Amino acid sequence: MPRFFAEILNHRSARITDRAAVHHITGPLRRRTGDELAIRVGPQGYRARITGIRKESLLLEILREETLQDRCAGAIHLCLCLFDLRDMEETLRYATELGVTAFHTAVSTRSSVRSITASRMARWHAIVQEAVKQCERRSIPPIHGPLPLEDLVRGVSRQWGLRLFAHRDAVQRVPAGVAGDAGIVIGPEGGFTPEEVRLMEADGMTPASLGGTTLRAVTSAIAAVGLLGQEPS
Repeated sequence: MPRFFAEILNHRSARITDRAAVHHITGPLRRRTGDELAIRVGPQGYRARITGIRKESLLLEILREETLQDRCAGAIHLCLCLFDLRDMEETLRYATELGVTAFHTAVSTRSSVRSITASRMARWHAIVQEAVKQCERRSIPPIHGPLPLEDLVRGVSRQWGLRLFAHRDAVQRVPAGVAGDAGIVIGPEGGFTPEEVRLMEADGMTPASLGGTTLRAVTSAIAAVGLLGQEPS
């Protein structure tokens, strides 16, 4: 069952005011007064009992604290060069479940999408929140950008410990399990241009392969996060 976002009223009570969550709990989940729920306030989890049901809110009695945890041992930064918006949404959802620490977005030469509206960004944040609720992870990954790819390479990516970009023809493979801080840039459906590859290599980034076949951007992103997020051997 999902862990729902709530707000603390005092040390013994809380409430849920999100209308969609209230509908989900009282509708499809069929929870009623006296039933227990898993809730969270920020990174802290709780077990609570429903004490009151209103049209747009639920009142809760806090029973005990519950510790939440993240999936990955290290920090994983995933940079997505903008591609099909529906695929972007799927990538954000699944990568959140797999443990991404932070999302970065960039505009590359072959990006099919060139900008993101405020309403689209709000939708993306909502998708990430929903994925966090579903998988019960501790942290909520932020979404940064979008920036021109060159700015991201010469700026924020320099803060990553291990700096990778996905490239099918690379000799090195994306490593399985990273204990420290790592980031990877995923290109758009058309891939990186030769100039972009030279830019990233010249700035100290390492090309890394996900295998000898061509993957779609969304598949590349999920495969990369799945590998980087494994427990280090």
